[in-house]
Amino acid sequence: MTSGDPWKPFQDIINDQWQEARRFKESAAGVVIGHLAPDVPEEILHASGAFPVSIEGASSAVSMAQAHIPGYTCSHVMGTLDLGLSGKLDIIDALVIPYVCDSTRNLSHLWKRLFPDKPSELLRLPKRLEFEGARDYLITEYRRLYEWACGLTGNLPDTERLAESLKLYEKSRALLRRAFLKHRSSPDVWTVTLLRSLFVSASRSDRSKHLEWMKALPWDCPENTESDLAAVYLKGKVWDPPQLSGIMDELGMCLAEDETAAGHRAVMVEGVTNGDPFEALADRSLATIPYTGYHVEPTGLVNGFLERVKKSQASGVILLNPKFCEAAAFDTPDFVNALKNESIPNLVLETSARSFSVGQLKLRLEAFREMLGMEM
Repeated sequence: MTSGDPWKPFQDIINDQWQEARRFKESAAGVVIGHLAPDVPEEILHASGAFPVSIEGASSAVSMAQAHIPGYTCSHVMGTLDLGLSGKLDIIDALVIPYVCDSTRNLSHLWKRLFPDKPSELLRLPKRLEFEGARDYLITEYRRLYEWACGLTGNLPDTERLAESLKLYEKSRALLRRAFLKHRSSPDVWTVTLLRSLFVSASRSDRSKHLEWMKALPWDCPENTESDLAAVYLKGKVWDPPQLSGIMDELGMCLAEDETAAGHRAVMVEGVTNGDPFEALADRSLATIPYTGYHVEPTGLVNGFLERVKKSQASGVILLNPKFCEAAAFDTPDFVNALKNESIPNLVLETSARSFSVGQLKLRLEAFREMLGMEM
């Protein structure tokens, strides 16, 4: 890439995910708080004066974690623990872990024991989203998280400062939503790999800088309404393995929708920026497509998913299932049966950094591409 390439800042962060966090610590000697997917409100960490950075352990090789955690733990949790044990998370000063399953809860306990010098907080997200007290409960949790983060940075909790962070992140999400629409209309220019670089780098960058970088992108490139790329609907927790986007580009695929936890799903809902910021954050979270770890009435969960797939006009659906993820194992059979009943082609990819072959993945995606009935 040349220095004039508008995509370069995002690709640089893909190649070195900690570069912006290092710059923050060197320039401000500030606090870097890592967080895991899904649904940790970065605005709260940002408003505390910290630098929030997302951590995805799913694609990390595991060599040390199995001495502390069962081998049947998902790669997202085990990989995160291994990153900590190997020193690759030395850049962070603290960690936020959302409680969405037993494995994340166990990771929280292990983290406190193994890394006593790096404080951690378990964000206790409500399990029953339809429960009448879920909103009030979530607001209370967000207030508690803000106080915890401010305790690390030494700043006093300030609702006005949080409101300003909320406005900044809403601007960022709006531009990321626009980027996804641009991918749909110009997938030959706004490829899957380039689109992914925007979403991944957003949660590892100074969000103000990231906004400025995005403004320089080729927004005025012509639409390609005659594109013969196969549009697929992607659902899962995280993009695992990271090579997936490149293989999709190579095989002539684009995204009809990205329902991964930190993908387009995370920015779909347009939040409000006036009124109480804690209430705004809670309302946006409750309006977001439920992650598979939440407890939702099964029929409504499946019907909502089918409705979204049909609305996206996808040619087929790819379900990314982390190996040993009980939540995904419970829900996926219902999704697959519903798709089959509607004659919608689908592919379930069980992914794990501990047993992964790029060649096998590509072979399965090639077969799925042929199943869609479109020439490559």
